[in-house]
Amino acid sequence: MTGKLLSKWDSRNVGFGCSHATQGYGLGLAIACGDASEVGVMARLSMERRPPSRVGKHLQQVTYYAIVLGIFLFFLVLFTLSADKQSMITTSQVNTCLAIALIPLFLPSLLYLGLVRTQRILKEKEYYVRNLEAVSTLGLSTVICADMRGTMTMQQMRVSEIFVDADLLRVQNLNLEEVGPRFIELIRSSLLCNDAVFCPGSVGVPVEKKSIYGSSYDSALLKFGLTLIPNVDQLRCDHEKVANLSYNSIDHVHVTVHKIRLENGGSRHILLMKGYADVVLSHCSTYAVSDEELLLDEPLKQTIGNLSTRLMEAGRHVRAFAYKEILSDVERRRFCQVNLGRDSTPGRYRDFLSVNIFSLRFLGLIATHNPPHANIAQSVFKCRSAGVKLVIITRAKATFARALAMSVGIIAPPTSDGVDIPDSSMKRHQVSAAVVSMDEYVEHKMHHQRWKVEQLLLAHPQLVFAMVNVEQNHMIVETCQRLGAVVTVMGYSVHDTPALRRAHVGVAKSGCSTTSHFGADILLTDSPFSKLVAAIEVSRLLFENTKKALAYCLATNTALILVHVSFFLVKIPLRIFVMQVFIISIFVNLLPGLTLLFERAEEKLMKQKPKIFDDFLLNRRLLFVSCILVGIIEAAAVFIMYFLFMARNGFLPRTLVGLNFKWYDETVTDITDSYGQEWSPKSRQRLDCQVSAICLMTLAAMQCTNLMLTRTGRANLLSHGFSNICLNLAIVYLICICVLVPHVDFPHCLRLVGGTELVFFWWYIWPLVSLLAFLETARRYLLRRFPGSWLELETFY
Repeated sequence: MTGKLLSKWDSRNVGFGCSHATQGYGLGLAIACGDASEVGVMARLSMERRPPSRVGKHLQQVTYYAIVLGIFLFFLVLFTLSADKQSMITTSQVNTCLAIALIPLFLPSLLYLGLVRTQRILKEKEYYVRNLEAVSTLGLSTVICADMRGTMTMQQMRVSEIFVDADLLRVQNLNLEEVGPRFIELIRSSLLCNDAVFCPGSVGVPVEKKSIYGSSYDSALLKFGLTLIPNVDQLRCDHEKVANLSYNSIDHVHVTVHKIRLENGGSRHILLMKGYADVVLSHCSTYAVSDEELLLDEPLKQTIGNLSTRLMEAGRHVRAFAYKEILSDVERRRFCQVNLGRDSTPGRYRDFLSVNIFSLRFLGLIATHNPPHANIAQSVFKCRSAGVKLVIITRAKATFARALAMSVGIIAPPTSDGVDIPDSSMKRHQVSAAVVSMDEYVEHKMHHQRWKVEQLLLAHPQLVFAMVNVEQNHMIVETCQRLGAVVTVMGYSVHDTPALRRAHVGVAKSGCSTTSHFGADILLTDSPFSKLVAAIEVSRLLFENTKKALAYCLATNTALILVHVSFFLVKIPLRIFVMQVFIISIFVNLLPGLTLLFERAEEKLMKQKPKIFDDFLLNRRLLFVSCILVGIIEAAAVFIMYFLFMARNGFLPRTLVGLNFKWYDETVTDITDSYGQEWSPKSRQRLDCQVSAICLMTLAAMQCTNLMLTRTGRANLLSHGFSNICLNLAIVYLICICVLVPHVDFPHCLRLVGGTELVFFWWYIWPLVSLLAFLETARRYLLRRFPGSWLELETFY
């Protein structure tokens, strides 16, 4: 037998052996339970392990760095320990200072405060971030999977066209005072076969301004019906609803039965149906036009069906309405019989669908329009410019999905001859975009569907998947990740929850289902897709500024390492004390470095491709610039200032070699300088304090210059501007450190005696500061002058 296989959810007749109700009656039959049910599938898929976030990768990188650092320090201690007790104490102190210096004390604070800073920015723009790690991962997104309804549309449905009396009426050109009785009958039916109700608690509010609870389509019908029938509550009271079959995705119809009381005390029942045009037409046999009732033959059904299809191709939500008066006493008795439960409370009316729901009278079509946001086309274009692939996943039909995709610029409109030929106004990605109806593959095995989706993702730059179920939605997201993409999923319904949990970043809008709300990492308000594109830009700026702050903080490590190496290899008495290390890490590096998080973007971040293959804070280019180019200059400044200061106090460079352990030995009193003067342990300690202050002031001055230059990675500093007030204050703060450190009494190891040392520092530091500023400015100029050169490949982080 050939033909399309149906799943258990679409089958009209499902029968099982040994499943009969032997006593009483059965309200339903369970054909799936546990993991096989729809809820079980969603629960199982939602519990799968999520992929790691960008912050998780960074923390893993820091863990590897800590392991390598521990191994390095272990072997360093073995090679530097000495048998002499005094030398062993000094060696242990120097190694401890180096270990503390190499530990990135500033990194956790930079990451956390950067995420908090970005979260605050997003909160000001009406974003609610539930997962801080998602803030950083969002900027790395290469694929966005979204449903157009609720994300790209305004979610403000309004009635646009009405087909009644064999005539298609445009609501915007409609004169409500000249409508006929068939039009009024259709509107009354749309208000009765309708689950939308006014929200309680709005007493005294005008009817047209009251909040409505219900589906978007039913709410649109209720709002439009108020223009003709203001007293909807009285209409529904006069037509008591005695049975209701709510709309579902399996039957695609909504059926209600109403009881109308007559003046003579009797009553009559009417049946109303609303649903897809093809389904409703299959239950209809007549069509009322004006005062006559026509036979609804196949050509007329085909004409009405074609009209419905054309409206759907125009992006309209179309529903057909039908009517029938129940005249048979047998059918009427079914609605008069009440099922009483065990607690003697009235139950619901049963078996109402056993009423003959065929031979209905077709009333007409009502189409609603859910317009896209005004700036959605610009957001889609901006998303493409940023190198992000759009994958639309919707449960709607392919015809309707194509129409919405055309309205937002994802797919180019077809030409008159039906062939997509690009013109000057069309983009290549619009022409090569595809709309795929996934219900054609629902009976295929999942790995076959996955292979097909992979081929589609690789072949088309933009894709629209229609008629997607829960498992297919989850599979599409997983397939994108298997191809190496960083996926952001936007959803709002309960069916989107597994995909939200599977994605790297789950985004939902306010007012979504409860499961989507708790499964999402970020919640957006109105115009979610436009806001998502703006959030990606904010996240990218966070990553760029974090790298700048890290490059600034790492610049002092080279000086600290070379000081340690010179102590053991050259054997000069130059040490960085523990107190100095903490002051440098916190007050010189961390606090000023945090101000770089407030720096504005120097380039158009949404014109760049996602840095998915360079997703590392500590990359080789950053380390090269920070530790080699800038770090060596700062280390050279420290050694130059040290040797000049020691020479000023009588110790020429050649006399310092070999004094590393003797200098700190309090039992040694016969150390003489280049002029024959002897230095006691107390005088050497005082000189050590002065050297410590000079070294700290040198690093602070060099870092002040480095902070000014790190504002930009390539742009001209003057054209970039100095709008970051926090960074400007940080520069003043570093200058104050250079001025105030020599005048404080705590810690004692930083005390400078006399003002001549301060004059000496300012006299010799400015050439070194100028050298750093000149070299880094020249490097940025060459980066702008020769884009794509070797210098950019090796130094632009």
